[in-house]
Amino acid sequence: MREVGILEAKTGLSGLVADVERTGEAVVLTRHGRAAAKIVPIDRSPKTASRDRAEVVRDILARRDARPVLSDWEPLSWDVLKRIARNEDRHN
Repeated sequence: MREVGILEAKTGLSGLVADVERTGEAVVLTRHGRAAAKIVPIDRSPKTASRDRAEVVRDILARRDARPVLSDWEPLSWDVLKRIARNEDRHN
């Protein structure tokens, strides 16, 4: 694993990130010769991307199915809606 000093990383960060993207190899950032942080590539494999999409679809479908069905409700007239909006139907 490649090690790069903080000052070198600061002056050449965009090139360093490009190297990590291109090679897929992490880079350790050092301060005074000690490891301080690590730049790692993001896993963008098609397998991971399709799994993420599948999880999102499952989540959307689960939320859709968990919604209450509103077809049992009676329609409200415009006059009733106006009274509700004006808060005229309060129970005292």
